[in-house]
Amino acid sequence: MEKKRMVIKELTVKNFRNFSEHTVQFSDGINVIYGPNGSGKTSILEAVAYLSNPRSFRGARDYQVLKVGEKHFEIKGRIVSGEEKHTIEIVYVQDDDKKEKVAYLDGSKVKRFRDIQEIFIAIPFSFRDYSMVDGGPAQRREFFDEIFSLLDLDYYETLRAYEKLLDERNEYLKQEPELIDREYLIETAKDLQIMADKIVEKREHMINELSKYLDKTFKIEYKSDFKGKNFLDYVDQDIAEKVTTVGPHSQDDYLLYYKDLLARHYASEGQKRLLYLSIVLAFKKLIEETKHYEPVFLFDEPFNVLDTHLLERFISNLSGQVIIASITPLLGAHNIGLTIEE
Repeated sequence: MEKKRMVIKELTVKNFRNFSEHTVQFSDGINVIYGPNGSGKTSILEAVAYLSNPRSFRGARDYQVLKVGEKHFEIKGRIVSGEEKHTIEIVYVQDDDKKEKVAYLDGSKVKRFRDIQEIFIAIPFSFRDYSMVDGGPAQRREFFDEIFSLLDLDYYETLRAYEKLLDERNEYLKQEPELIDREYLIETAKDLQIMADKIVEKREHMINELSKYLDKTFKIEYKSDFKGKNFLDYVDQDIAEKVTTVGPHSQDDYLLYYKDLLARHYASEGQKRLLYLSIVLAFKKLIEETKHYEPVFLFDEPFNVLDTHLLERFISNLSGQVIIASITPLLGAHNIGLTIEE
């Protein structure tokens, strides 16, 4: 089956991060957004990613990417998706009464954010993420949650619903024990269990699929200490500790291996970077083979991590549209210069 190629032709942002209003034109192939620190290079990548998955890949809340002093931001992209041309717009409004985020496709309001992912997928990677090899389980869970959410929209919706209910339950548990309604905790425990079991099952499946495309020097093992546990068995402990004490949000990890040895202990810094690149390229191959899309890939500051040889090797493995944020331009790329706004 022929892959559907996705390309962003133009991006306009208003009141986003430090930009009052800014428009960028992209070309097909390799694009490099360059400029000094503080000029907004990563913010442009962040805005492109919002058009695919309307949340910040940098972990910020919507109100935190709103330009200081403003009450709304807009992100608008002109997209080519296969043979079709579309416009996607994300609008966030914050006032005294409410906060609202709405997506529009060709001027019509989208009922579900996942609907725009059938039109446009932009996958962000920050080369700071390779530190997840040495980091804690939460860092690895966040990384794989982001890429799996783009691969499986049902996983994305299940994870978001799980996180929303978990936040509500944890907020409720902050009350004094005598004010707690056990029936509420029991009902929410049952709901969380259904979603958590699905999350664990999908994580296992997607790691198995990703591993098919991973360089054989490396290996990823999904380890769930939550699997087999039941939220209902921990209600009393939850009340005592004022937090939901079990779940895949806190008890799961991804073990990364170099030549069958834990990479964080036995791999050199160069090998850890190669492991990260291998995961990126494996995911690219997986999404192209399973979704039949050729998505846009976004890379934040790769030159800080990769030497010239590794960078050339990496770029040579990429096809489709690529947008890179960098301090300096790249020979042969479509280079887009930014300056610091006064």
